[in-house]
Amino acid sequence: MTRQNNIQLADSATTAFIPLWDMCNHEHGKITTDFNKEKNRGECYALRDFKAGEQIFIFYGSRSNADLFLHNGFVYPNNQHDSLSLALGISSGDPAREVRLSLLSKLGLAGVTHFSLYKSEPPMSPELMAFIRIFTMNQEELTKWSNQSIPGDLVSWESPSAEAVGPDLDRRAYQYLITRCKLIRASYKMDPEESPPDTVHRKNIKQLKECEVQILDGAIKYLEKVLEKLPTTNEV
Repeated sequence: MTRQNNIQLADSATTAFIPLWDMCNHEHGKITTDFNKEKNRGECYALRDFKAGEQIFIFYGSRSNADLFLHNGFVYPNNQHDSLSLALGISSGDPAREVRLSLLSKLGLAGVTHFSLYKSEPPMSPELMAFIRIFTMNQEELTKWSNQSIPGDLVSWESPSAEAVGPDLDRRAYQYLITRCKLIRASYKMDPEESPPDTVHRKNIKQLKECEVQILDGAIKYLEKVLEKLPTTNEV
């Protein structure tokens, strides 16, 4: 399936193999391949200058290393689009479950069960920010935000939205995410004395684990810095 490419054929889209172009390996950049309808051909532009005899690379797209490994069979250590999927949800035993789900529903997040943690900064998506805020709200906060038709400030960490949310709630939200990241980080077994991988497959698995640990470490470091800068209740 990873070798199927969308092309135009007889005025309709179809999938096909593209010999030669399909042999290009991946490197960071941007997608430079498209189908030229006027000339009825696929066109691929070079990402950069290549020397004679040098291997030509293309950009496979903004995919995490987990996706690259699953669909393409390799891990790219310098992947600027790398991310880690976090499984999060509202417990069935939460007495405020329905209120939290109602708030998530207003933001189109009620059915979302996985959120991305990114290698870049900020490491969390606006959707993840909204979820952890709603997840850590007390009853008073739930009542306040439930009275809004669309609580858009919950899906942003920009200054006006952060002020509307308040430092107390954000402190709880960030602390929850830090704790969650640390628990996941602790589950990785990274034995420095582990014997070298004996197959390409095992080497990729080890590298994938290392990349995911880097995402978690980076997120923890970033979140702790943000937490330190949050004003306390007594601050003006």
